[in-house]
Amino acid sequence: MIIVIADDITGAAEIAGLGHDYGLSTVLLTQIPNSLPSCQLLVLATDTRSMPEEKALAETQSLCQQLRPILHTTDERIILFKKVDAWVRGHVVGELQAVLDHTAYQQAFYMPANPSRGQIIRGGCYYVDGEPLDQTQYALIADFPAVTASICLRLQITPQSRIRVPDAVTPEDVRQIVMQAMQGPNLTLLAGAADLFSALLEYQGYAPLPEHDFGGLSREGSTLIVCGSKQSTDLSSRPFVRRRELPLHSMPLDVYEGTQGAAYWLANIQVRHFSRAAIQPARNGLILNIPYASGDSVEAALRRRTEMADVVYALVERMCPTELIVEGGATAFAIMQRFGWTQFEITERVSPGVVRMRSEAMGNMHFSFKPGSYPWGDALFDWDNTI
Repeated sequence: MIIVIADDITGAAEIAGLGHDYGLSTVLLTQIPNSLPSCQLLVLATDTRSMPEEKALAETQSLCQQLRPILHTTDERIILFKKVDAWVRGHVVGELQAVLDHTAYQQAFYMPANPSRGQIIRGGCYYVDGEPLDQTQYALIADFPAVTASICLRLQITPQSRIRVPDAVTPEDVRQIVMQAMQGPNLTLLAGAADLFSALLEYQGYAPLPEHDFGGLSREGSTLIVCGSKQSTDLSSRPFVRRRELPLHSMPLDVYEGTQGAAYWLANIQVRHFSRAAIQPARNGLILNIPYASGDSVEAALRRRTEMADVVYALVERMCPTELIVEGGATAFAIMQRFGWTQFEITERVSPGVVRMRSEAMGNMHFSFKPGSYPWGDALFDWDNTI
């Protein structure tokens, strides 16, 4: 069994989708139940990347303490993997230290890059398609900006640390890192992105299943699409959206700025899309988005996610959609928390980073989501997959 701890829901979903593609029975959890489900891959999604560091480390420590009896008292060998952001965001060192301090792992290999996607580590520095990370868009992000391409310098990892940052320029380098970790004399925790996890699966003897075409979104019932990321893309021209005539309703400015809340937004939605005199009737579903791109405080972003989750909760109760599709990991996690959904079975990986899931708590509804920075791909909203 492989257990993965991810610091955000989109990273967790990416790993769960990979496991599904490699043929593993896969379950995604947002909290540990009293008894673990029977599966080959268990992915634990936390939200520690968006927490203050002190709270994030306490959350990671608590999680490891809950897992410790499972990791070290069962007859079955369990491998722990720490999913980290490919762009070196998050409370990386603190969380890895917490895992090392509260499990039997003696050291960690930290390898966030994906050589298969042009993201490499050479000489301890991170490059994206040949450009140092601190010269890319990730130097400008508000949280965890890339102030240097040197990973050890940026994260203050010293030679005395139990955390090692190996170079990885090619996929073969990644495979060698996994082999060294699994066969070395020290019990070594692997912490990294998708390439490292794929290499771990292949080391364990798994291989990707033959590719299959996505069967398409449900052709019955309504669809609710939630674009909760600043990087959200315009879906108005996509065949599925045009064919279903899904209207767009943006978060009102008053809600965005905090002078109004979810009830005000819901009242606007009712008048515009569900009343007898509706301007844009939501016969087959609805798209919600946030059209403003100004800077955020952490508190404002959290408030808006909460308002969005409250609106989605009310709309799902009203519309009973067969498809709920969310763009933006923090928004997806807030929606999961609002509904109390904690356990999911991966049914399909539509494209890299885009997964489709089911949960007993959802009834007949499918839940699909992706990070804001990832493309949807062609399959999800493809004309050929709809009627």
